[in-house]
Amino acid sequence: MSDKEIWNNLRSGDQKALEQIYRSYFSTLYTYGKRFTKDENTVEDCIQELFVELWNRRTKLSETNAIKPYLLISLKRKIFHTVKKLRKSTDTELEEKYFDIELSIDEILIAKETTTEQKNNLTSAFNELSDRQKEILYLKYYSEMDYNEISRIMDLNYQSARNLVSRALQKLSKHMMIFFLILFKSYPFVQVSE
Repeated sequence: MSDKEIWNNLRSGDQKALEQIYRSYFSTLYTYGKRFTKDENTVEDCIQELFVELWNRRTKLSETNAIKPYLLISLKRKIFHTVKKLRKSTDTELEEKYFDIELSIDEILIAKETTTEQKNNLTSAFNELSDRQKEILYLKYYSEMDYNEISRIMDLNYQSARNLVSRALQKLSKHMMIFFLILFKSYPFVQVSE
């Protein structure tokens, strides 16, 4: 069943469609949410609230052909709102300060049993990226999303998303050629130019 069909079933009041969406995307949402806050309870609470809102507002939901980007956008907004509220922050740049991709890179490195020096070099190179660059690389290569989906999630136009990925990869390549070797060995699907 396509995303559009599942979504329309949800909009029609099919509780099994909601359960299917929840089972299909909980792990993805949780992993993505943990990039913005280390507080696991906040992430879980935001996901639960998101699904309660989906059910309660099901008749008002607009159509979509892609559930994953819709959910990621909604969760990201919910987490920012919750974290701001908890911190009583007025910082409008919050979303650009909290994205953490370190875990995903550590998983790649551990899986490939790289040396300590390589881990340190890769960590150093990633620390030089902006949080938006980390997020876009996560969405592009870890979540395997296309530029149209990324554009919607990050509120960028298509070309800006492509440019941001390109700049991030250029910045990494200046410091870490080993990153590309690890990435291409780990993920043969990765395509630098699309």
